[in-house]
Amino acid sequence: MRDHEVAGLLDDAVATVELPPGLARRVVAGSRARRRRHLLLTGGTAAAVVAAVTLLLPQVGPLGRDGGGDVGGAEPRAAVDVPAGVVGSDGRAVTPEQVVAVGRAGTETLVLVKREPRAEERAVGGRAAEVWVAPDGGDARRLHDYLSYDLACIDGDVVCAAVRSTGSGLGVAVARRSGGGLYVLVQAPQGRTVEVVAGGVPYPLGPAPGGAVAEVTAAEPYDEVQVWATTADGQRYRIPWAPGAVLND
Repeated sequence: MRDHEVAGLLDDAVATVELPPGLARRVVAGSRARRRRHLLLTGGTAAAVVAAVTLLLPQVGPLGRDGGGDVGGAEPRAAVDVPAGVVGSDGRAVTPEQVVAVGRAGTETLVLVKREPRAEERAVGGRAAEVWVAPDGGDARRLHDYLSYDLACIDGDVVCAAVRSTGSGLGVAVARRSGGGLYVLVQAPQGRTVEVVAGGVPYPLGPAPGGAVAEVTAAEPYDEVQVWATTADGQRYRIPWAPGAVLND
């Protein structure tokens, strides 16, 4: 890795208050390559890289917030795998095509699995999913065997109604209480970005075609938490909570 590439990565990290994926691996790989080419990497340069990374880490709280505390965010994370034991309505292990969304909620993994909607709901564009939870060190279990979504918009939301009429779907959100925290798992179709707003605090999640999670603070999710999606052309609509979408133990 060339020096200007390292500088570019660190500039990007400072600007976004998050570490670019693979930063440590790329720095190590670059330093090894330079050693193989018998170029000097001084202790001062290496210390500067480590110091810059160390300074960045304390600025990112458990929710990915900056020090101001008035803007939420998603913590940088690796892709989440579907735990063993999650099965579809046919009783077989789920395939990637069957998974609506998956994400980490505290010490658990939440998985939304497609299932056939009821005939009357399918006729008007409705979708349905099963909700599974897999605690760390425990077996996966079904929390909800039928979650109906994509059937409604908030009254007067013309963007939501227009998006829904295209047949591409609005997206789905569930809230899970786990270990004292409240986690919102959201999915929206490709080409849209997602934001969760809880108590007036925004948690931007970006694209979430396979699911994204925000940990938020709220006592009553239905009343205090809103989930928004923005289309590629900048139109914003609210993803409605489905009945049963707030999951308690």
